[in-house]
Amino acid sequence: MTSQVERLRVLPGVTPKPLKKKSRLRFPGRDLLEYGAVRFLGFFFWALPLNAAQSLARMLGRLGYRVLSKRRQVALNNIELAYGAKLNAAEKSKIARSVFESLAISMMELFMTMKMRRGARQRFAFQGVEYLEAAFRRGRGVVFVISHLGSWEYLAFLPFLKGFQCSVIAKPLRNPYLYRWIHACREATGLHNIDKDQSLRRILKELKENHLVAILIDQWAGPEGIATDFFGTSTSTTSMPVRLAQRTGAALIPGYCIRMPGGKYEIQIQPEQPIRAGADWERATTEALNRRLEEQICRYPDQWIWSHRRWKPLPDALR
Repeated sequence: MTSQVERLRVLPGVTPKPLKKKSRLRFPGRDLLEYGAVRFLGFFFWALPLNAAQSLARMLGRLGYRVLSKRRQVALNNIELAYGAKLNAAEKSKIARSVFESLAISMMELFMTMKMRRGARQRFAFQGVEYLEAAFRRGRGVVFVISHLGSWEYLAFLPFLKGFQCSVIAKPLRNPYLYRWIHACREATGLHNIDKDQSLRRILKELKENHLVAILIDQWAGPEGIATDFFGTSTSTTSMPVRLAQRTGAALIPGYCIRMPGGKYEIQIQPEQPIRAGADWERATTEALNRRLEEQICRYPDQWIWSHRRWKPLPDALR
């Protein structure tokens, strides 16, 4: 496993920094102003036909690529770290530009959730639903391993179209108005929200009742995660899905919602990931999930959030 700090140092403009919490000043009324601006933008998107909304989102994404220089550099650095000499500079830049377009489309899709419910059966296709059905027949629930690949918010159409009882663990936003609104958008499709800060008891209850609980696995997990390999470089990854599956007997199943041509989507469910044997079962199983995600990202590199700082200097106390 390549040293994560060594790999980061060879990238242009990257100097490992000590981990610290960022704080930002908030003036009275800021949350309401942010909420009002987002709702106005959301209403504007909602009023457009889907094709026009996607075109506008792509245009905003291209603008973001030009304006958000720090995030653009993070994306380029991450793509360089993952692909190295396998891609040339032009191919890497193309992926980075597409990522910003994809992020803007993801925001637009959240705005359009209510509208998307109409005609959803014509827009969504499913692959691998039988793996979920087999898991539910066992009666111990499903730990659904998800990531910021494709249209991750539209995984909410799994309960809407298939009738499964589903919840997702979400980190509360600083802005409570926006958080409640996003919560309402998810609830409109039958997806229940579980706050990350108060999640364990609720998660165990959901799994005991043979429901599905979705957990993101592709973000930097800090000191709470474990050291794993991702695209050949060590990083911190949450092992919460693996530990829950081991503790409860729930099925550990990865899933993705991929954008397809013509405004269509495919929700792809993969076969169950068994818990690996041996003393290092937690790390080995988490690594196996990372390998599956890598394969999906390589199939759809323009649909993953390369602009997220997935690789950082590892905390000293990381397991």
